Amino acid sequence: MNEAVAAPADLDDEFVPRLALAIAFARYAIPLIALPFIPLLFPDHIESLLLIKPTKDVVLASGWLTRIGRANGALAFAAYLPLMLFANWAFFFVGRAYGERLRRGEGPGWLTRALPPDRFDIADRVLVAHGPAIAVIGRVAALPPTILAAAAGTSAIETRRYLLADAAGAVIAFGTTFSAGLALGEAYQRAGLWLSAASLLLMLGLVAVLARWVRRAADAHARAEDRDEH
Repeated sequence: MNEAVAAPADLDDEFVPRLALAIAFARYAIPLIALPFIPLLFPDHIESLLLIKPTKDVVLASGWLTRIGRANGALAFAAYLPLMLFANWAFFFVGRAYGERLRRGEGPGWLTRALPPDRFDIADRVLVAHGPAIAVIGRVAALPPTILAAAAGTSAIETRRYLLADAAGAVIAFGTTFSAGLALGEAYQRAGLWLSAASLLLMLGLVAVLARWVRRAADAHARAEDRDEH
């Protein structure tokens, strides 16, 4: 098997995996709890919404609102980081500590819903094909960062390399999505809703193409390895 998916070593300190589990639970639960608050926070408190639901659609909306003068870009970026970057790293350490149990679907129900065992297969393939760089590519291509982080944690990828790549990916993903929101706001101000909608569809299409390319490249890499083994 490729070194990138080798079994991880056990952690000596029990505090680390327990803390990682607690943070991972917060990362999983807070966006769900946030759902009823969306109508209360959007659009006037978009930064607060980003703090509890830092998804691409909210980042996009924050860029749009910043362009029309109803949000603050720096505050939006600061609100994005706790759950989308720091809390996401917890899934890496959960994978490091409980990798094989996660792959077998063992553990609390919320964890198996957050990290479905069958999703590890595609995550393994893209990790083998792209290495830590997938943390950057995957963020932009809208691949689930929690599953990629957990799969990386179960592998032999060096912790520092992956976390740095993931940090770069999070910043780039925010920057590209926020910039797209700024462009949508500009289009709305200049040409109205229709041009904004067309620009949004184009952006979503590009993201879908990138995600498809990542998966196809990973599948091709896996098939090549299978041929080599036989």
